[in-house]
Amino acid sequence: RPRWATFFALLSDADLKVRHATLLTLSCVAHNRTSYLVECLPPILPLLYEETAKRAELVHQVDLGPFKHTVDDGLELRKAAYEAMDTILDSCAERLELRAFIARLAAGLTDDYDIKLLCHLVLCKMAVRPACTPALLGSLDTLCEPLRKTVVGTLKDNAVKQEIERHDELVRSGLRVSYLLAKMPGADGCVKFDEYVRMTLKQGKLQARYELIMNEVDGADDGAADPMVL
Repeated sequence: RPRWATFFALLSDADLKVRHATLLTLSCVAHNRTSYLVECLPPILPLLYEETAKRAELVHQVDLGPFKHTVDDGLELRKAAYEAMDTILDSCAERLELRAFIARLAAGLTDDYDIKLLCHLVLCKMAVRPACTPALLGSLDTLCEPLRKTVVGTLKDNAVKQEIERHDELVRSGLRVSYLLAKMPGADGCVKFDEYVRMTLKQGKLQARYELIMNEVDGADDGAADPMVL
């Protein structure tokens, strides 16, 4: 077991492939051998959180003739890091300092499409766990603005079908996590978040979609479906 701490120190390796493989191993150990991870988790978490940050030096453009394509070499690394966070939340949440954990989720809400969806998923899980409620309530101020930008975001007029579908999925996901957070006891006591719910979600162009999400989530609470997969 002492060797695990040495192994996970590879999260500081200069090679992206090594760090990515280490993150995948971390998820596997957290899922299958949680007891091995518990003792060495405190020094691992800062390294894990560091891998969730988007790094400008890993983003570059590829010239495709008349077009330029942006390539983010760090995207898969960030996805693996957030997936590891999700697994650790499921396996040993009691070992986490939740405010620091949520801070990285808040940062992920401003990241790319795949990362936003992962953060939505983790926040949905946390929102229905009473043990997470105090930390979430204390973080609502930092969560509501990136959520608002996601749900009110618009596409260009020339968006293709795939872009439209991805955008709709992202908005739906953002509305779902917003409602689950709003359902937490005490959430209406956060002035900024309460204003976001009242002014952005419960009126205007999003009202009908938000009400649909509310009905679906509440139906899941009654046993009709799983609110995590709506």
